[in-house]
Amino acid sequence: MVKKVLFFGASVVLAFIVTFVPTKIKAADTPATGSVTVVPPRFELFGNPGEDVPNQALKVTNESTVEGSFMVDMEDFKAVGEDGNVNLMEQNSDITYSLAKWITVNPSSFTLKPKETKIINFSVSIPKNAEPGGRYASIIVNMGGQVKVEGGAVVAPRVVSLVLLRVSGNVKEEASVESFTAPQYSEKAPVKFDLRMKNSGRNHIKPKGTIIITNLLGQKVDEIQLSGENVLPGAIRKMTTEWKTNKFLAGRYTATLVATYGEKNDKPLSTTVSFFVMTKSTAYTLGIGTVALALAFVKRKSLRKTLHNLTK
Repeated sequence: MVKKVLFFGASVVLAFIVTFVPTKIKAADTPATGSVTVVPPRFELFGNPGEDVPNQALKVTNESTVEGSFMVDMEDFKAVGEDGNVNLMEQNSDITYSLAKWITVNPSSFTLKPKETKIINFSVSIPKNAEPGGRYASIIVNMGGQVKVEGGAVVAPRVVSLVLLRVSGNVKEEASVESFTAPQYSEKAPVKFDLRMKNSGRNHIKPKGTIIITNLLGQKVDEIQLSGENVLPGAIRKMTTEWKTNKFLAGRYTATLVATYGEKNDKPLSTTVSFFVMTKSTAYTLGIGTVALALAFVKRKSLRKTLHNLTK
């Protein structure tokens, strides 16, 4: 029995060393520049059919060194890709989720001196016959005039603040996990967990919860907060959570997602993924040590058998 256990342990470690080769992932930095900023970059609002959502304030700052004139527009938007990007679109292009036509801003045009800030007020008027669910629009601040950039292109700087509105009522909320992954092998922390979540409902949702890390014996090693992001209706959103720890890690671990979503955060969401964390030197040491123990055990058992035969 002991021989089988040692042999199994040696096989696991050696297979680990041979199979799991680390893969380097390089992320490119994309610096953002601009001559106007808005705060906040996103509004998450709630309202009832037939009511107004008043007194919303957007702070606009002229970051350039020259005086500028500005105009404010509204456009609907939709999710593009899985990284939280959006595409602006004409009003009524998707009547189900259109919001831009419900928004009124004041003022809609103004002038700012260098480094000057102005508060733009807006309200949302929800029609009486509005269907329950999510509505989405963007408030766009356009800087008048044109700026010449490298390569000869001419652009008018603009910046966007997104507005996500929930219209109250009985609405479908349904989501599922498309995938929950981690690198199969890491030499050390941090370990990145990628959750891809699909929203099949009519409201935008944002999962909340934790990721529980356990070792090979099922013992809890750590628990971290899930980095939840908004997922728009009909979209798939990828969200990454990093496990940062100074603990010594060596072996196979399992990450269990325990989360909820929905307006009341009462809809469960769970899944698991297993992965290895071990330095190469630790893996080699364990592999050699396990093989040495196995050989020593086999040799000792063989010697006992020989002595037993001699005493017959």
